[in-house]
Amino acid sequence: MSEEDYFEDEVLFTAAKKNYESMFEEFYEERKKRNLFDANILDAQGNTPLHYSATFGHVEISNRLLDLGANPNIQNKAGETPLHKAVWYDRVPLFELLIERGANPTIANNQKQTVTHLAKSSAMKDLIKQATLAATINKEDFADDDDDDEDDAEANKPYKPSAHDHSDMVAADSDDE
Repeated sequence: MSEEDYFEDEVLFTAAKKNYESMFEEFYEERKKRNLFDANILDAQGNTPLHYSATFGHVEISNRLLDLGANPNIQNKAGETPLHKAVWYDRVPLFELLIERGANPTIANNQKQTVTHLAKSSAMKDLIKQATLAATINKEDFADDDDDDEDDAEANKPYKPSAHDHSDMVAADSDDE
């Protein structure tokens, strides 16, 4: 790695830490021209720019990094993901963004702590409970495991209610009994 490359990498980390969006875009465009941009570049501690933007609560740069391929589940040398950083510093908007973009709230750091262990505010704890519950509900749990497409086609047809649909409910709810 050349001294110039090292300096440019530091520019990216500084832009993520300080929310310097124009500096970030200049860096990105310059690196893109040379096919050298890496949204998951690591510093000496194994942090990525996304770790820093999550730490400091910079939603715009975090979103841009994610758009450019930053991994929301990448772990630094301490095993922390950007989500760990967002939770530790109570960055609710960052937590929400990272969850929306695929961050896994069940990943544990090297101390065996998930984000649940790091939450301080009740608002963050509530968000984590919701996200963890959603993460445990795997899409495959609802998968259609058979090979036929009959029930798939039927399930995808628009529903057309008829006059008889609610008659049993009305009769059962009647007070005339």
